[in-house]
Amino acid sequence: MYKIKSNLSEKQIEADVANYFGWISENSPFRLLDIDEQLTGADKIYFDSGFLFFIQFKKSEGLKPICDIPASARKNRSKLEDIREFRDVKGLDDDPTLYFKLRKMAKNATDFQHNILLKYANQPSSQAFYVAPLHLDKDEYYKCLFDSTAFSLSSVHTRFLKSPFTKQNIYYYGDKWISLVKNIPYLKEHVSIVPHEPVTDYRHFYSYSSTGCDIGWHSPELLNESPSRLSDLLSYEINKCINENRFINLSELNNSIYLPEDVKLNLENFGLKENEFPIDSIQMKGKLINEKHKIRMFTLLTNRKLLSSYKEQIEFENRYLKDKDW
Repeated sequence: MYKIKSNLSEKQIEADVANYFGWISENSPFRLLDIDEQLTGADKIYFDSGFLFFIQFKKSEGLKPICDIPASARKNRSKLEDIREFRDVKGLDDDPTLYFKLRKMAKNATDFQHNILLKYANQPSSQAFYVAPLHLDKDEYYKCLFDSTAFSLSSVHTRFLKSPFTKQNIYYYGDKWISLVKNIPYLKEHVSIVPHEPVTDYRHFYSYSSTGCDIGWHSPELLNESPSRLSDLLSYEINKCINENRFINLSELNNSIYLPEDVKLNLENFGLKENEFPIDSIQMKGKLINEKHKIRMFTLLTNRKLLSSYKEQIEFENRYLKDKDW
């Protein structure tokens, strides 16, 4: 048989990544806040700007290459055979091929989960993507998690100060934290794919190599041959938020969140009123979106004054490097 089964679960992956996000950003200049995390009153005052990430967690399944098991010639063969053949013809890494299938439309939903995720992608105040591990075996997956925990604990990058940060230390700690995100082995062991087009049914797949490269859409279409790992995408988006001024006031961020009709209805039934802090409303909306559509929201938080100091220091460093006579 050409299929390679995974013994991981989507809920398990979601919980592990969410907990890891919280752990690596605790006391850092930028906070990745999960919908189940609580901020202190002081933090609610301190963090005044944000950007949203919407993630659909998937588990990867595997396919053996055609060179090991030839493709079926049947007319009614599985679409998975088409994926194997496509990657073989294109000369893509396929030993094994990893993939996941889109989710069926949820009961009482008015649209596919993929299309809802797409609405959050590439927006001024949000980005959305799928995240799936590059492992099929839970023991290998947890070894990577434990090794990364040891890596982070031994790194000076995690020795952050308690906020508020000063102008003198914000550049150092902000830069080190983004570098940490980009280099953590655990985050490198997940593929990350931004949804790129709407669908009219759920019978579509994304495929990729065991190193998170050669992203295929089936269709078939080769979307990207470069690495597309969670560490790459997350650090890229964080830098983009900083360099392109994508952080916005939390009140504006709260008002910008797209709500599917079924979430709007639940929000009304919930009796949600104007809260003292916008982050409370943002968190509530995130919980309802996750409950209805299994899309998890994370809020990247910062402080406007802190961010301004950080950017000033970046500009200073860039000018220094440009003017320095090497």
